[in-house]
Amino acid sequence: MTAQQVKPYRERMFSLVADPELKAMEIRYEPYLDLHAIEDVLEGCDIVQAGPGELITGKLIWKEGYDLPLELKRDIINLYNKHFIDQEAN
Repeated sequence: MTAQQVKPYRERMFSLVADPELKAMEIRYEPYLDLHAIEDVLEGCDIVQAGPGELITGKLIWKEGYDLPLELKRDIINLYNKHFIDQEAN
């Protein structure tokens, strides 16, 4: 993709939060989330907009104070990659 064809951050975030995989993760990790009083699987991280001119439009940042299971982190990274990294190669 050229710089003009890159999907904007906002569009990528909308597609990420609407992704059925996110709802499936909420169901899969519901016992963990309930046990630790976490509202949703993305509470332990932020996806912030990258600076102008950067190839990748969003950056995944882990928040301090959350000790998420490795499987949950892996699933979040895969979902992030699906919407922010893998589309860059298309």
